[in-house]
Amino acid sequence: FLVFLRYQIYYGYPLQTYLEYPIIIAQDVILLLFILRFSGNMKRALFYAVTFGGGWYMLTLRKWIIDLAMNLCTFISAASKLAQLRCLWQTKDSGQVSALTWSMSAYTCATRVVTTVMTTNDLAVLIRFIIMLILNIWVTATILHYRKTKKTD
Repeated sequence: FLVFLRYQIYYGYPLQTYLEYPIIIAQDVILLLFILRFSGNMKRALFYAVTFGGGWYMLTLRKWIIDLAMNLCTFISAASKLAQLRCLWQTKDSGQVSALTWSMSAYTCATRVVTTVMTTNDLAVLIRFIIMLILNIWVTATILHYRKTKKTD
């Protein structure tokens, strides 16, 4: 979220294209603080704050850094979805994985493709959302394929 927010700000995109990211980052920071507080590791909060601030600054030292970071984020997000698919294929069971959640993610990506084309037409962002859309649909289809049906007598 940090990279995507910084990328949008760096290129001067309209606020409505990235408004949710500051909110998501704030939620993550609060969650991290709760985890650190209740695990007794509050001293690490300073380390994370410095890392956050340093990362925020370092991302825009050069244009190629922010562009590379954006592409790496796409790769990491795609890899996590491929890992989910691999797990589903190996177990041949969708278990407690929610098809609704994954389909909502696909819908979100589809709307982001449309809004990206309408507002910024940024190729890196567009490619990211198209890849995520395809993978989210693939995961949803796999979940539905491996869903266990209840047998009635």
